[in-house]
Amino acid sequence: MLEKLKTENSRKIIIVLLALFVTIAFSLKLDIVNNSDISEITSKTNYFVKLLFKFDYSIDKDIFKSFLLFALLIMFFKKAFFRDDIEKQGKKVFKVILALLFSFFMVFGYSYYKINSWDMIFENTFQLFKATIVFIGYYILFRAIINYLFDILFPKISTSKLKETTNKVYNFIFIKHSFIMPLVIILICWLPYLIAYYPGILGADQSNQVKQFLGYDIPEWSASNSTKLIDENVKITNHHPVLHTIGIGLCAKLGLAIGNVNFGIFIFTLMQYILLGIALANIINFMKKLKVPYWIKVLSLLLFALSPTIAVCSVQVNKDVIFASLIILYVIRLYELIKSSNNKKLTIKSCIGIIILSLLVCLFRNNGIYAIVLSLPFVAIIDKLNRKQILISSITVLIIYQLIISVILPLFKIPNSGIREMLSVPFQQTARYVKEHGDEVTEEEKQIIDKILDYDTLAERYDPLLSDPVKRDYNKDATTEDLINYFKVWFAQFLKHPTTYIQATMNNVYGYFYPETNLRQYNYYMVNSIEDINEIENFDYGYIDELQGERHFIKGIASIITKFPGISWTMNIAFNVWLIMIIFVYLIYSKKNRYIIYLLPFISIILVCILSPVNAAYRYSISFIFGMPLTVAIFIDILKQKQEDKNVEEKIEK
Repeated sequence: MLEKLKTENSRKIIIVLLALFVTIAFSLKLDIVNNSDISEITSKTNYFVKLLFKFDYSIDKDIFKSFLLFALLIMFFKKAFFRDDIEKQGKKVFKVILALLFSFFMVFGYSYYKINSWDMIFENTFQLFKATIVFIGYYILFRAIINYLFDILFPKISTSKLKETTNKVYNFIFIKHSFIMPLVIILICWLPYLIAYYPGILGADQSNQVKQFLGYDIPEWSASNSTKLIDENVKITNHHPVLHTIGIGLCAKLGLAIGNVNFGIFIFTLMQYILLGIALANIINFMKKLKVPYWIKVLSLLLFALSPTIAVCSVQVNKDVIFASLIILYVIRLYELIKSSNNKKLTIKSCIGIIILSLLVCLFRNNGIYAIVLSLPFVAIIDKLNRKQILISSITVLIIYQLIISVILPLFKIPNSGIREMLSVPFQQTARYVKEHGDEVTEEEKQIIDKILDYDTLAERYDPLLSDPVKRDYNKDATTEDLINYFKVWFAQFLKHPTTYIQATMNNVYGYFYPETNLRQYNYYMVNSIEDINEIENFDYGYIDELQGERHFIKGIASIITKFPGISWTMNIAFNVWLIMIIFVYLIYSKKNRYIIYLLPFISIILVCILSPVNAAYRYSISFIFGMPLTVAIFIDILKQKQEDKNVEEKIEK
């Protein structure tokens, strides 16, 4: 009894100390402190006294907030730490890794967000000391949160019983008409955006797609111009998916034919608007099949219908919106395959449907092929009953896609996208190297780099968050030998200053993992600030002037909502990436490995974002952001799987 009492008292003391440490860590500001910032420091001040002054200067002295945080942490840590059900040591490693990663994202993300480098951590010993305290503080907090999720919340969800409501309105919308009513509600709620932004938000890239389709030259700065044409009379390239270019182009051409270009653009906007609505309504309908709690369906519908970000995206003429819609439909079908594996034989009709949907995913975004390749074939591993059909479907998708890229497009003299778009990472690394160590670059290295990227302005063009300015002057006539020589220089310079390369890459990707990043959101006005699209004969694209006030109102509302706690998280890139990471790790932790497959399309998109030219590009991320209610609904369904599921898993592993 006495031993137990001692143990309980010891745990209480440890919890209080942990809460106090985290409170102190969160009160520390990582910003670099110079001697000149503190008036008390003079040339005669002792070194250790300087440290004390700097430490005092770095502490945020908000007593009320710190006390409130301290009290809340004590209450939370009592639940999250020292649980009786001691787990195996081997399983703890998953929690440790996840907590370490999240802590790393927060500390390094803050430094890059503030000063585009890791100097807030490594500038000097004092900065490293502060960063270490903050890192440990974050680790303790994230470890507690992960403990709570893995040991309390998720097991509780798995054993909870479904509670439905008898509300007539709810039953009418979510039970009797679980697809059509959510679709109608979503489209009606988006209607003000469709009107305010008539005929649709046409960005610079999409403007150039229209020009290419109509046979006009596009500006030299355009990313679409990075691909060498096969025939100077055929301006279309596969830099932007050909299917998308043809769709916008045909609608614009129709508008020209009837004497109203805006109406032509509006036709395409309307089709995309309806497609995204259908995809999101399908999520609500699928939730009914999964029998998730009613409040999740209600909140999801409210999010889809009322989020200004989603509504504006619905009228943003963009390949990413269509791609996101298709990915959502694909993940629904993918999970149906996973859940019915070894139970239901696939029909030929089902296989054809899978092939068509997979091809559309591939054809509306060039990296869509990775989402398919990294997910669909893996279903064959767990589904012995349909292994042959799934493998044939996967191979068929690959063959048809390759035929389109390698045979059909060249037949119509349409070139594939250039290699430039795959080289954002090394180009950014070279540009940062030249900016920071230009005096070490030899004349021979300058000449080799210059054959790929214009060397003279390379350092000036370097933007740590965006590789487009660097890639803008890429020489599309560069030979294979030129590229080989460039990579030899690239590797040699890496060996000289590896940390420069690491920093260049981290600087270009941290926004996908650091929640406080300023996102490159959709512009709520006309994204196309380059008006040269109206240089096309009889082209007069533009919004309705009388609705400018409404557009200002929408932007204001959207700006406010994106700052609200809770609501803002749902549309945050890093927050959604973290959720996927948590689900991924928990599926391994709980030995539900086969269900990881449903996450693979979203994970492939995150990996593409890491290699993309833009840091925290919102449009690149909308697939897994808009699909997050689906991801959560499926995860809840997995948690509720019967005990027999474990037996199936063990048999498959053997």
